[in-house]
Amino acid sequence: MIALFSSEYCCSVGATAGKNDELTITEALHDPLIAMVMRADGVTSEEFKRLLEAAARELKANLANSSFPSTRG
Repeated sequence: MIALFSSEYCCSVGATAGKNDELTITEALHDPLIAMVMRADGVTSEEFKRLLEAAARELKANLANSSFPSTRG
């Protein structure tokens, strides 16, 4: 499953779509392990947030333009 969430963007696909087993952007920004890696890499919370939101927008756009058959009835 691929899931990226924020206040404006939400994209969830795959066999477990609809199940909330992935971190939200807010949760990722507050996760202690992720914070340690960001600190070690010299990445600020704001930079990481912008990266995740950009990835969510791109994934949403790619899914909207994909040739996958619709699962809607």
